[in-house]
Amino acid sequence: MPRPISGVAVRTARRGNLSTMPPKRQPARSSEHPCPARSIRSDSEDIGADTIQHDASPPLRAAVIGPGTIGRIHVDALRRNGVEVVSLVASTRERARAAADSLRVPHADEGLAAALDRGIDAVHICAPNALHRELVLQALHHNVHVICEKPLGIDVVEAAELSTAAREAGVVHAVCFNNRFYPLVQEIAARRREGLLGRTFLVRASIADDTLWHRNDWDWRLDPSIGGPTVVSSTTGSHLLDLVMFLLGTRPTALCATFGTAHDDRRPPGSEATEQMDSTGSFRDDLAGLLVRFSDGTQAVLSLSHVAAGHPYRVQVEIDAELAGVSWDSERPNELLIGHRDEPNELLVADARHMRPCAQRFVDRAGAYREGFDETFRLLFRDIYAHIAAGNDAQAPYPTFIDGHRQLVVHEAIQTSVAESRWVDLDWSAFDSHA
Repeated sequence: MPRPISGVAVRTARRGNLSTMPPKRQPARSSEHPCPARSIRSDSEDIGADTIQHDASPPLRAAVIGPGTIGRIHVDALRRNGVEVVSLVASTRERARAAADSLRVPHADEGLAAALDRGIDAVHICAPNALHRELVLQALHHNVHVICEKPLGIDVVEAAELSTAAREAGVVHAVCFNNRFYPLVQEIAARRREGLLGRTFLVRASIADDTLWHRNDWDWRLDPSIGGPTVVSSTTGSHLLDLVMFLLGTRPTALCATFGTAHDDRRPPGSEATEQMDSTGSFRDDLAGLLVRFSDGTQAVLSLSHVAAGHPYRVQVEIDAELAGVSWDSERPNELLIGHRDEPNELLVADARHMRPCAQRFVDRAGAYREGFDETFRLLFRDIYAHIAAGNDAQAPYPTFIDGHRQLVVHEAIQTSVAESRWVDLDWSAFDSHA
C-alpha cells in the first residue's frame, strides 16, 4: 500500500543523510542597526501594525535580491512601510546598478555578501527558485531576518532544511504568500472563524495567467535547473494551495492531480527551429487540475493555468458552505459576493465600516478608494516588520517558513500523483510533533 507523503518520509527516502541542523552561525554582527527579534512561537496572540516603531529610533534596513517585477514591488512596499532599502542585489554589477539607479536605491551589489556588510536587518529574496536555499542559509549565517518569495525551495528536502535552520537561528522568517492579504480574503477567513459560513462543503478555486500562452513565450521557470521540476504547480500552485488552506483553516489529507502542456514544440529563445526544449527533469506543466480532500471533510476542485488568454493574473475562490456561499475574484478585488438561497444575495465592498473586526485592520482607506495587488505586499510587510520591530514572542500573523515547508509537502504529493496516476495521502505528523 502506498505510503502517505510527509516531510519526513520524503526526506528519508530522497536524501537520508541530510542534516537538518542549522548552519554554523557567526556571532551577531556589531552594527548600529541590530536585529531585535527573538524566536517566534505560533501559539500566542497576534500582533498588529501599532507595534511598528515610529519614534526617533533608526529605521529598519533591508536589501532586496532580484530586480525583476516582484523585486521592484518589494522595494516600493518596503518604503511605504518606512523601511530603508539600502541595497539592490543582482547577478551582475551592471544589472544591479541599472536597477538601483532606476529605483533610487543607494547601493548596487553583485551578490548577497556585499549587502550583508552594509548593516541590514532583513533580506528579501526575489531570485529564481534554485537560488533560494543558498541565499537563505547565507542570510541566516549572518543572523539576518529573511523574507523569501515562493516557493521556499526546490523540493521538500530543501524546505525542511530551511525551516529548521530559520527556527534555530531565532530570526523572523516569512514566505510571500501575499494573496492572503487582500482585505476581502481576510474577510472570508474571519467569517469562517466566527462561524458565519457554517460547515464548508466545496471550494472551487483557480489561478489563471497568460505568461506562456504563445508557443514562443519563454520563462526561466521552464528550465528545471533554475525553476525546479514543475512550472505552474510550484509557482502559482503554491499560492493557490496556501490561499485555500488559509481560508479553510485546515490542511489537505489527500489529493489527485493532472498536468498538461499546451505547446509541446516550445523552444528557448534563439534556438533553431528543429531544436526542442530539453525536458529532462521537468514535468513541463503549464496547466494543472487538482482534486483535494481536507481534514474537515471539505472538498476542493482547483485549476492552474499559464495559458489563460485575457487574464494576465487572476485568482478566483468560491466556497459552498452551510450558512452562506462566498465568491471572490482578484480582478474585482474589492467586491465579495455573499450568496444566499432564501434571501437576496449581498455584495460587500471592502470598507472597514462593514467588515468583520478581525479583517478591518487590512483596510487603510475609506471604501471609495480602491486597493489592489501592490497593497497586499505592503500589508504583508507591515506585519513582518512590526514583528521585527517588536522583538517579542507573539504569534507571527503572516506566512512563515513553516507554511513554505507545508506547500512543498503538498507539491511533492502533486508530483507523485501525476507520476503514478493515483490519489496520494498526506501525512502531517512531522509538523504536529513540532507544534
